[in-house]
Amino acid sequence: MREVDTAIGILTLPKELPSERINAELKGITLFKEIIDASKLWKLNYAIAKRPIAHCRVGDLIIALDPFQTIENCYFERNFHLVLSINGRRICVVESHNSDVAYIDSLISLLLLGNARWPTELTPMTMKEIVIEQRIIDSELDYISHAEKALASFTAENKSDLLDALSNIEKGNSQDGLASILAIARLKYVCAGWSMSHVVNQIKPFVSTCNPKQINQYFENPFEPTDRIFLENIIGISTI
Repeated sequence: MREVDTAIGILTLPKELPSERINAELKGITLFKEIIDASKLWKLNYAIAKRPIAHCRVGDLIIALDPFQTIENCYFERNFHLVLSINGRRICVVESHNSDVAYIDSLISLLLLGNARWPTELTPMTMKEIVIEQRIIDSELDYISHAEKALASFTAENKSDLLDALSNIEKGNSQDGLASILAIARLKYVCAGWSMSHVVNQIKPFVSTCNPKQINQYFENPFEPTDRIFLENIIGISTI
């Protein structure tokens, strides 16, 4: 084994590793650090020289990524899983283990996914809860503070349903999307004991992703007649 000084600390690599491969990892780690330094989302903890940890917060979730342990596992154990956790729980994400590229490359890709606000189609399925948190936060920029506050009020199942609803709305299926959103409104009002004003504050960011025409169409033909009551309060008028 050999210890190599990198831009973020001391990395242990196999002694027999070719210098070209070492240089590729070193260049990649330098880029890894530059991306974090320029990011508003990612931070690096240098508390332990041989174990720097990259952190990213998404709503109530904290992602922790161990770049050195990931690289060392790839070389010494042929274990190509990223050493990654969400709120302390290990998450299964597998490195591409393409022998032609440095192993740090997959970790760089994860940083860039975070900077891109975890796009649904590119983020690993095992990180779906991160996608859900990010999509709720981003559901309507004008109401982003409301959405962030709502995170603590919604269960994991609610969040998954909201993500599916927003996806339906994006695909043009606003009828099903609004039906799902307002089903959560009914549930919170009837079963969770939320006041109407609290329901309105928490649900409005998601309803507002629809345009007035879509809301009007749902108002005329709701999945449940009582959905009209929530829409009247959310939109603020009784005839949409």
